[in-house]
Order: sequence, then structure tokens, then C-alpha cells
Amino acid sequence: MPEKKSVLVIRLSSLGDIVLSTAAVEPLRRAGYEVYFATKKAFAPLLEGDPAIAGVFSFDKAAGEAEARMAFFRWCEEKNFSLVLDLQDSWRTWSWRRALKKRSKIFVARKERLREWLILFLRLGAWVGFGRGGRARKFRRAALDALASLGEFPEASASLTSLHVSEAERAAVAPLLPAGDFAVIIPASAWKGKEWPYFPELAAVLARKIPVVVLGAEKDLQCDEVARAAAAVNPLSRSLRGQTSLRMSLAVVASARYVLGNDTGLVHAGEALGHDVAMVEGPTHRQMGFSPYREKSALLGLNLICRPCSKTGRICPRFGTYKCLNDLTVAGVAETLRRRGYPC
Repeated sequence: MPEKKSVLVIRLSSLGDIVLSTAAVEPLRRAGYEVYFATKKAFAPLLEGDPAIAGVFSFDKAAGEAEARMAFFRWCEEKNFSLVLDLQDSWRTWSWRRALKKRSKIFVARKERLREWLILFLRLGAWVGFGRGGRARKFRRAALDALASLGEFPEASASLTSLHVSEAERAAVAPLLPAGDFAVIIPASAWKGKEWPYFPELAAVLARKIPVVVLGAEKDLQCDEVARAAAAVNPLSRSLRGQTSLRMSLAVVASARYVLGNDTGLVHAGEALGHDVAMVEGPTHRQMGFSPYREKSALLGLNLICRPCSKTGRICPRFGTYKCLNDLTVAGVAETLRRRGYPC
């Protein structure tokens, strides 16, 4: 009987990056590996119930670093991984790798700080940029390179990221949703400097032809404003702010006909669930590699010399004017979406 092969993929944060890291799963499985993940507890639900993933180790650093480290090593000893693929490359995962290298082959997707510096500060993104879907492709390439070093060369499909939502999960959120087709809007972001301010106006445009469902956490108060604008046009529109867990949010996104929002994790999840999405990019840019990768997904942004300025938009180099977001008009976005088949 052939020896069972298992691989541990380490990606601790954040939500969007974990979605992108699933690009490594398919080639590893095609090479015959059982795939396990290690991540933070807050993001573990992303990977739950996925038949392509054999198991997930999650930890809450608030419970104590030493305790999390001990639990992690006990779990790794039990699983006896033949291969470890570190897609985080942080000080924490460096210390984990040092301990694991005694029993597992270790491969790392290194952070590319110099490349990012050349893009952001020397404006060389046209030559050294990551391109659309560049981060997901980097994670897939890390998996393929690791396998190639072991003499394994599996084929991989054009589809990069993948998440799983069951029919039972879709049925569970159905009472919260309009019957038939609807558009889901994710207007908030973990970083305020990445939030486009005109989602209420765009929601009203969309609501003329299709109900709009707005997703967000309890703290994302702008969700209600977006939903009110849509409901004034189409009473079937609604806000689900604070009403859905991460798994429920994935089920809502999976059930939608259209998915649009800022450069944020749930929009990336939309692609991983098979949607062509629409993403507003303000301070970020395809050169940084976080843009959607599907050919029919829409990138919504202005051609400004100051873009990209950062991953987060925390500091605007145009004296805080955020021209990249404030000058991106509803009319321009609606026209782009109309050409992509959205009911604008």
C-alpha cells in the first residue's frame, strides 16, 4: 500500500489572502496529497466543510502564544506531514518551520518586499508588477515549485482559487434573501482608505432592475445607508449587516447573481465561489496582484499616476483627498458594469 502523503499549508491571515492561498490546493491534491491548513481562528470558517481540505488547525493568539505553539506542534506530530508549504513567511511561521524541518520538507513563498517597493515608490509596476490575480498565481506557483523539486509535475486548471458552500448552507440563508436573482454589495473594508463612498447611489441604480442585498459586519454602519438607497427603489432590497456569520456570508455570496464591492476578502471569495465579480480599486491596483483574476471580472478604478500608493490606503499621498475613490463616478462605474452584463 503506498505511503499516505500529506501537506500542511500555512496562511494565518487575512481573509482575502487566505482565499487567494487556496490556489495552492488543486496541484497538491492532483499530486496525491491530503491538504491541511493552519490559520487564525477568525478565518478558519472559510475552509470548513471543503471536501478538498482534509483538516484545519486554528488558533487564537489572545489565548497565549506559548499555548498556541504547543497545540500546533502536537497537532503536527499527530498528522506527520511529509511537506510543509509556508505561504505566510512571518516571524511566527519562521519559528514553526525551524521546529518542523526535522520531520518535514519545508518550502516557503517568500515575501517580495523589494518588488513591492519598486512598484509603490519607483513606479515600476508596468515592468515588475504582479498583474491580475498575481498573488493567487504566486501561491499556486509556490505549490508547483515545491512539487517539482520532489519530481512531481501535476497539471493545474485555469481556475485558481476555490471555496466550498454546501446546498444545506444555501438553503439555510434562503429565508434571508429575495426570491430569484439578486446583487450582493460589500461596501465596507477593514481599511477605511479602500472604501468607495458612492455605493448608495450605485445600489439605487442596480435596484431599478434587481434586488440588492448588502453584507457587512455589525460595525459597518454604511451597509444600512446602501440598503436604504436600494430599498427606496426596490422594496425587496435589504441589509444583512451583523446578521450573518462568515459561513453564512459565503452562502449569501454563493447564492447571488452579481457580486461587487471594494478590494476586500468577500469579493475575492466571490471569485473562489465561481462568480465574475466587480471590484472597486482605489489605492490598490492590479500591479499589486490583489485584483480579480477571472477574465470577465471587472476592475473599477481610475488611471492615476499615484496608483497604487499602498495595500491599505491608510495614508493618501494626495494630501488626504483620496482622488482615486472620490473621483470615481457612479456613471462611469455603471457604464463599465453595463458592458459586463450587470443590470445597470
